[in-house]
Amino acid sequence: MAAANVAPDTLAPVPSDCFGSADVPAEMLKRMLTVHAANQRQATANTKSRGQVAASTAKLYRQKGTGRARAGSAGSPVRRGGGVAFGPTPGRSRARMNKRERKEAVRALLAGKAADACIRVAASWGDSPKTRDRAAWLAARGLSGRVLLVDIEPTEDLRRSARNIPNVDVARVDTLSFYEIAVADHIVASQAALDALQDRVGA
Repeated sequence: MAAANVAPDTLAPVPSDCFGSADVPAEMLKRMLTVHAANQRQATANTKSRGQVAASTAKLYRQKGTGRARAGSAGSPVRRGGGVAFGPTPGRSRARMNKRERKEAVRALLAGKAADACIRVAASWGDSPKTRDRAAWLAARGLSGRVLLVDIEPTEDLRRSARNIPNVDVARVDTLSFYEIAVADHIVASQAALDALQDRVGA
């Protein structure tokens, strides 16, 4: 049963061809996810090379006659306290895909979601900022799992009502990422947000 102060309207599914065909190489979608994951790394891990550690560069002992293996400086990577060979350093370059491929990957992903009836349009979000009312709103519409609510400019009431519900996220349509779309079981968008998505991917 729908809670008070929440609009009782149902959600309208979008046409299966709303975003065109989902027939694109799976490799492109996988690469898009890989690029996204790589760019989420902070890349702050840092190690010192043999030239950066505080160690003498003098040869530890003479080359011959000691019975031991020959050795150079104490900063060698093979010695305890020495530098790290080929260790991580900050300042790596970002992984990239060209603009055309990114656009096509997002479009194909949306097309696949639409074909699976995972994208629906909400005429209204209701007017209650309460979490229990939003949970009832979702339950009344059969939305479970990971739910993504998308609007042009989500209201504060919408954000407040959804922020404490597990697996429910609210997103602006202009900042919606490939990953957010990929992991969502259900996407609910306003009509304006749906039109903006179609313009964004050229559908």
